[in-house]
Amino acid sequence: MSSISEECPYRQCDGTGLIWIKDHEKNREFMEKCKCREIKALERKLSAAQMPDEFKKTTIQSFDITIYEQEESRQCAAKAKRIAGNFVKKFELMKEQGKGLYLYSSIKGSGKTRLAASILNALLKTQDSREHPLSIYYSSTADLIGEIKKTFSDDSTIKSSDIIDSVKKVDVLILDDIGVEKVTDWVEETFTRILDFRLQHQKITIFTSNLSIDELDNKYPQGRISSRIEKMTFPVHMPEEKIRHKIAKNENESLLDTLLE
Repeated sequence: MSSISEECPYRQCDGTGLIWIKDHEKNREFMEKCKCREIKALERKLSAAQMPDEFKKTTIQSFDITIYEQEESRQCAAKAKRIAGNFVKKFELMKEQGKGLYLYSSIKGSGKTRLAASILNALLKTQDSREHPLSIYYSSTADLIGEIKKTFSDDSTIKSSDIIDSVKKVDVLILDDIGVEKVTDWVEETFTRILDFRLQHQKITIFTSNLSIDELDNKYPQGRISSRIEKMTFPVHMPEEKIRHKIAKNENESLLDTLLE
């Protein structure tokens, strides 16, 4: 049997994801897949998708609606959670129609990004059963614009068109916090080019925002962004209640219990 490594969370293999077994009775040697192999494959997919570490383990099932204090918020969260789950279950239908989701609420820290990340994680976990695995990419709009601008420097080996093309063509794109970035004519034109391509080719895009689709016109005055997003997505109103600090508080209380043991 192969040596055990701490790189394997199950302590069953040497970290390669394969277990080398010697069967002395039948005088043969063979290899078996370790359970950690699937975890490592998922971690590689998450890294490729640029998923922030904070959200790599979030799931739709673990999206806790009871953390919201207001009954109206809990009902809103329950509806959003149900939509997210069915979006994943009926993803092939959504893909045929080219329909993504637009998760919005005016309150920051209301769970929009957490639920969007949970959808991405669920889609990544179902990739192995797909005939044609999905390419998935996550980015905040501000970070995406920042990455494109970096290519303008003389020492950059990457062209801005390379980044824009990859974002245009990826199967599933999550654009987080659209509307918070500083908007210029160039920014609006860049997003319009990306969304135009994705709309025409029925690519799935999931947005999160502190603005409703109609309110995007206040940020993008030419009106081309909101009209495209309206065609590309189904709007999902998230609770108007901040839960980020409650989640952090619960995590700290749990950590305190551990530190005081």
